[in-house]
Amino acid sequence: MADIVIFAGTTEGRKLGELCRELGIDALACVATEYGEALLAAGGSLRVRTGRLSEERMEELLEKETPKLVLDATHPYAAEVSVSITRACAAKGVRLARVLREAENHDGCMEFATTEELAEYLDKVPGVVFSSLGTKEVPALSKVSGAAERIWLRILPSIDGIKTCLDAGFPAKHIICMQGPFSAELNTAMFKASGAEMLLTKDTGMAGGFPEKLAAAKQCGMKVLVIRRPKDSEGESLQKWIDRLKTGDY
Repeated sequence: MADIVIFAGTTEGRKLGELCRELGIDALACVATEYGEALLAAGGSLRVRTGRLSEERMEELLEKETPKLVLDATHPYAAEVSVSITRACAAKGVRLARVLREAENHDGCMEFATTEELAEYLDKVPGVVFSSLGTKEVPALSKVSGAAERIWLRILPSIDGIKTCLDAGFPAKHIICMQGPFSAELNTAMFKASGAEMLLTKDTGMAGGFPEKLAAAKQCGMKVLVIRRPKDSEGESLQKWIDRLKTGDY
């Protein structure tokens, strides 16, 4: 059984899991992929569970673990997962807290509500595009006219991710597989190498290297297209939860 269940797969989830291990707090971190598991090694008081969970499976896990607290430290754009976590916790009467990632300033950027809306815009304008949106958004981007020739994709290094890009019709030479976040200098080098005139990104916050992407895009004279975050629930920052765990106030 775990005192705390952390839905992780993010920088915040990794840091909270590692802190629980350091403090000897019995914790279970849930990550969706083997890649996420590789970034957060189990040991001591920390266990790691790998694999995507349906809402029903989340309820089964909570019934088995009987935690005092669930921390939702999933990605700011993983809205559907957060909804499932909220419902599962409510069904099992488990206290839930959201670990929030602070948003960044979007001044000077074009904003879109969805990837589909962004793709419609790209279909109407010319220019080479650099996408840092990730693998999930590849199918929508593949529908843009001339996508294979004009869109570069930067994704996490996984076999499934590469297959998704190739199956969507993108050539291998336009697929960059790297783990971020990246420095402004490295972003600048990639943007220049691609010859991109537009950057596609999400507001991944400081933890996701958003300021560095904006700085590099400005350096390269690129237009920045941002997909807005889904409306998040109430919660507290990573630092607040680090402090709570250290003081035992959880």
